[in-house]
Amino acid sequence: MRKNSFYIGTGVFGMWLFAACSQDGVPGSETSGSAEMRIYTDVARADGEETDAGSTADNPVFLFWDFGDVLGDVANPTPLYVKQPEKHIDTYKRPNEPYNTDELYPDGNRRVMATGYAPATFLVPETDGGRTDYEKLGLPKKDEDMPEDEEIKNLCQIDVLTSIEPLVASAALPFDREGGETLQFMHAQSRVYFSAKLAEGSKEFLKNVRIKLSPTVVATQVVWDRDKSLYVPIASGQKSYELAQQPNDDNDYYMLTPENPLKIGWAYIVPGQTSLPVSVTVARAETAGASEEEWKDVTMKATLHFDIERDGQAEEDQGKNTNTLYANESYTFTLVFSEEGIELIGNKCPWEEGGYLIIPIYPLTD
Repeated sequence: MRKNSFYIGTGVFGMWLFAACSQDGVPGSETSGSAEMRIYTDVARADGEETDAGSTADNPVFLFWDFGDVLGDVANPTPLYVKQPEKHIDTYKRPNEPYNTDELYPDGNRRVMATGYAPATFLVPETDGGRTDYEKLGLPKKDEDMPEDEEIKNLCQIDVLTSIEPLVASAALPFDREGGETLQFMHAQSRVYFSAKLAEGSKEFLKNVRIKLSPTVVATQVVWDRDKSLYVPIASGQKSYELAQQPNDDNDYYMLTPENPLKIGWAYIVPGQTSLPVSVTVARAETAGASEEEWKDVTMKATLHFDIERDGQAEEDQGKNTNTLYANESYTFTLVFSEEGIELIGNKCPWEEGGYLIIPIYPLTD
């Protein structure tokens, strides 16, 4: 398992120090690299992630900015170059060949700052008076507006990748120099999984579990935070999002059992959450062979809380709270149904997969 290197942007001040060193007293003949802007890129895997962000990283956008605009805090900056590579972000990781922009560094040893995001198929820069604003990236306004994708069913299932920390370079100290840094990308959101099962000894007949997420946790926009030098997901929508147990081949639903939990669904949420407001709906009947009319929906509301065991010595856990789910982290809730209520099991888990809260199951009513 590759170590998940997680960085927070040092901001403009840190980049200014680096850029100053890159320009003063550094003869170009002493650096390796090319006159063309070439850059190494990489996806920092989340904990336990076996693949490098999958197809999400197939449609990246690399942005190259005039660093003078950054230092000057220009109100409406426009990138020098916007590039959309045809291949996966990890194609350009060391020791492979870097991505070649086919552009030369600006004259006069002007510095360039590199950032990026993915996927371009879902993240679209906003436009204002004909100007394209790459500091404000919009996600589809409605589910039906999204490009077709076999796996992505709604807005809360879009995996957003963003650059972790900007890189600054110039012709004197190019991006692809020997020993230089890599433009790394990470999952900009948190990911939550939901599963459901019956408690041991329970004689309930339950199926068709649905979990509704509040719009306050689902990102509708990704904006550039100038103070953090980082793209940040923002929730500003009004629509709630439902994760639902999928029907089987008979167009019915598997009933919950005490054995293996059934997977209900997963969602990406705005990072930094300490709680997750949800409503849980389940169909309930007196017998397994009940008619369709005899299955009654029962809905319960709850606020779920994160309880994460962190290693204070581990780099990836430094400065993180145990009750907060951060970007590039994943968590699983397992709903355990019984006659008395729902016991909710929550665990921090590897990104590729995913504790107890009692919610009453009310008696059947007409």
